[in-house]
Amino acid sequence: MQLKRVVILLLVLFAAGSSGVAQERSAKYVPVIDSAWQTLFEPSIEGDYINDHAVFQDPEGDWHLIGISSHHGNILREIYFAHGVTGSPDEPMRELPRLFDGYPDTKRKYAPFVFKDGDTYHLYAGPGDIRHYTSRDGYEWEFVGIAIPADWSGLRDTMVIKLENGTYLQYATDIGNKISVWESEDLYNWKNKRTAFQARFPAPVWPNGFPGSTESPFIIKYGDYYYLSVCLTNYPLYLNSYNNTIILRSKDPCEFGVFTAGTKKQTAEHVTTLKCHCAEYIRDENGQWYITSGGWLGFPAHKGKKQGTAAVARLRWEKESP
Repeated sequence: MQLKRVVILLLVLFAAGSSGVAQERSAKYVPVIDSAWQTLFEPSIEGDYINDHAVFQDPEGDWHLIGISSHHGNILREIYFAHGVTGSPDEPMRELPRLFDGYPDTKRKYAPFVFKDGDTYHLYAGPGDIRHYTSRDGYEWEFVGIAIPADWSGLRDTMVIKLENGTYLQYATDIGNKISVWESEDLYNWKNKRTAFQARFPAPVWPNGFPGSTESPFIIKYGDYYYLSVCLTNYPLYLNSYNNTIILRSKDPCEFGVFTAGTKKQTAEHVTTLKCHCAEYIRDENGQWYITSGGWLGFPAHKGKKQGTAAVARLRWEKESP
């Protein structure tokens, strides 16, 4: 009889623990900037600003930033990426020689994203055709080819995640104030394009959908939900939109709905808005989250960010009240 009671008690405790884990995973969270902004990377040799960028950790544990740059804000000379490295996201980066300047990819280069799969780093970048590079160490890169052929010149700002079933999804800023998504089984061949998100007026969008206001998409899986970060901007039509990063939430990584700045036609679940531009999100080996912010030279810089720099701040996930 005593043994039976112990078994029942253990079963009850296990069920309660399992229920608690399930409730924790199904909880909803809000990302909150949790420190002052500080300069992460301020190039001076290969350029004088950092706009859209990628941040990743190499096999030795150092953190790299690869991003859009040129001299004096000359966007026509954005044909390479600036490159910085540091031992910790809390410490400023030292500048390294530029990357991807020349043959065989001599076109303009926007908004790189780096995804690590096994022992290989995959870098994707636009605008136009989405190009694909690979590396084993984050320093030396090889041009692979065109990952996604573009049907318009402004396709850009890619981001890649891997689902639990092994499928990869790649997101990009697309025409029509949309974010499109493709799927792949191997990171080289992409198919099944569809719309994952769209913004519509009165949100800060471009009236004709060109060049696309849904910039810098970034997806984070937290608990049972996917969180989509989008820099929604039509600057200079709406002057306050340059540092306007909205956070949306969905259980479906391919469907985040339509955002209309809170009107009745909105189907997207808006979580919060963060004052930053072209945000990237990183999580270090200790579980600490960070958020970054960049921007073109001469464009509005938010409070705490120095013009021409990539800035970083700590981030925490705050559970919503029931």
